[in-house]
This record gives sequence, C-alpha cells and structure tokens, in this order.
Amino acid sequence: MRALCVTVDLDRDVNIPIPGSNAAGSADRGNGTAPRFSSSERGLSLLADLFDELSIKATFFAEAATLRRTDAGKLSGHEVGVHGVDHEDFTLIKGADEKRAILREAVDTVKDAVGKPPGCFRSPYMKADQETIDMLPEFGIRIDSSRHTEMASSLIPKYTDSRVLDIPVPEGRDAGGKKISAYLWPMHESKRGPEDYLRMASVMEEGAFVIATHTWHMVESRERGLMSKDEAERNADNVRKVLEGIMDMDMRPSTMTDVRKELADERRTAPLGGKVIGHRDPVTGKIELFDDNKKKG
Repeated sequence: MRALCVTVDLDRDVNIPIPGSNAAGSADRGNGTAPRFSSSERGLSLLADLFDELSIKATFFAEAATLRRTDAGKLSGHEVGVHGVDHEDFTLIKGADEKRAILREAVDTVKDAVGKPPGCFRSPYMKADQETIDMLPEFGIRIDSSRHTEMASSLIPKYTDSRVLDIPVPEGRDAGGKKISAYLWPMHESKRGPEDYLRMASVMEEGAFVIATHTWHMVESRERGLMSKDEAERNADNVRKVLEGIMDMDMRPSTMTDVRKELADERRTAPLGGKVIGHRDPVTGKIELFDDNKKKG
C-alpha cells in the first residue's frame, strides 16, 4: 500500500478556545470572538475545485455547526467524517454522557447533510482521550485520525485495542532539523514551502501518508487576517504543488475508508502463517480482520 490521504478539517474560521465554554470561537478581527464561517465556506469552494481538477477524493472532517452552514453539494464525491459539534476539546469534557451526546449530534448532522453515516473521526485540536476513542464504534465509527506519529518508511495503519483503525498524521524533522508535521498550517502562514512536505513524503515506502489542512486556511491567515486574491491564489497553488508532487511519487489518493478496505483486502489475501482474529461489526454485520499481534503488544 502506498496511499495519500488528503484530509481537511471543515470547521469555523480561525478557531480558538473560549475559557469556560466547550464551544470554540473565532479569532477576533475587530468584532469579537463569536464564531465566523465565511472563510471556511470560501476555502471549501477553492479546495473542491482543486480536488476536482486533480481527481482527488478527499476526507473532510466536518464540525457539525460549520456543516449546517455549508453547501453540502460541494462535498459530493468525498468522504465526510466527524469533527465534533462546536470544535470541543474532548479531553476537557467530563463525563461519558456529554461526550456521547456530542458524538451523536455530530454523527446525525453528517448523515443528514450528505445522506450517509460517517465512518471516521478526527478530534478538534488533535486532542482525544481514550474514553472518546473507545466509544467511537458505538456510533459506527471505525477510523480515527486524532493523533500524530513519527515519520518513518513504514506508515501502515494499526488497529487500537478499541478495534478502531488509527490513521495518524505524520510528523518528523525537516532538512534543517526543525520539527515538521504533515498539517499544511505553516505553509498557509508563509513559513514553509511545498518542498518541505515533498521531502517529508519521500521518506514513506509503504502505508498511508496523511496530509491535513483546514478549509478556512485557504483564504485567511491566523496571523495576518484575510488574504488578498493574489495571496489566496498563491496559497492554492502551493497546495496543488504538494499534492501533485506526492502523487508523482506513485502514491494513490485514497479516502480513510479506502485505506481501511485495502488493509482488509490485504489481510484476506495474506500468506498463511499468522493467526487472524475476526470481529463482527455490530453496525454493518460485516466481519473485520485484525492482527493478533495487537493483543500481545
């Protein structure tokens, strides 16, 4: 497997935590920190056009509050997963009942918007506690991308003890020894160029390389505010260079669910010699296959 997972967090503009509230706000541009959504909507349009141009099926992790304000037609042909309701920090929410209520609302919102239930999750702020991950299968969610992992030649996703497939975002060191993540955030802030991410991706020989960004970051900088038309065009061109460059490395654009299916197919056709554990999905009734080394680790 050599997969490129293009992932996008569809959430409120320049989200910031608000003390004393589970719901996030937006960076103050002169009118307070109430949530804004216009940059996210504009950024989604740019990304949808770019993905269509490059024939990429992406995975969008949609915050429910933003999704309700979004033209869901722009997500047609792409995978849509869960990203909370109001960009909550799940690690700060006390009580399983409240977490379940948020997940239920988020799942129902995605299903209502795109016509099918979500199968993947990314926690806001990339922060998720084990309790949250453990309850994902209750909602039919079998994939999580809420974690970073060290960049390596092999990035084969692994199942957790919760029987959730972990497809993390890689991070490592650039040519100068500085920390780099496959989130494109610094590039949108003009602090990195496409070559940094291409160099990073070139390390992977097998597995799933996850690129991540935000819709709003296509047209708004956290530090500088709204981008000019020229800035937004350069920003989009840099994203194009990253995606085209990685695809030129013979990595196939894949959704998170595509990766899960490919792993299952590989396990079904693997040579005999290792024990395989089967698990019936209580939602779909399908049999999932797992590595029995997971239990031993």
